[in-house]
Amino acid sequence: MTANQGPRSTSGDRELRLWKVGWALAVTFVAAVLVAGGVFYGLVYLLDFQEIDSTAKLDAKTLFDLVKLSFGVVAGAGALVALVVAYRRQRVDEAGAHWEATRLHTERFSQAVDKLGSDSPAVRLGGVHALAGLADDAPTTVCARPA
Repeated sequence: MTANQGPRSTSGDRELRLWKVGWALAVTFVAAVLVAGGVFYGLVYLLDFQEIDSTAKLDAKTLFDLVKLSFGVVAGAGALVALVVAYRRQRVDEAGAHWEATRLHTERFSQAVDKLGSDSPAVRLGGVHALAGLADDAPTTVCARPA
């Protein structure tokens, strides 16, 4: 018998670790801005712009293009927020499903163990079969612990 190995940690015993929404949005937005800036400067380098004419005046077409670009950036930021929120909702739903499956498994186990304490041999045999069914339904995880 081993002494005080501590609780086992399996892949099914993972807890939900999510960043706060503000941090997740900030990190995602900063990453998107860095990628967009990298693409912009990469294109400038590839297209070999030597200098930009600073004496040009803003005409209506250029101003309209800037407005379109601004709306595109706002739409992209909105899509980014929607993506982060959807990701968090998916993670919370998966954690809830895992918790529910664990609760049902524990409930089935408790009922099977209660049957083992019965006076009737038929009920005890039913408890043994119920435990065998739980063993068949249990996820297969291999926990290799160092000696």
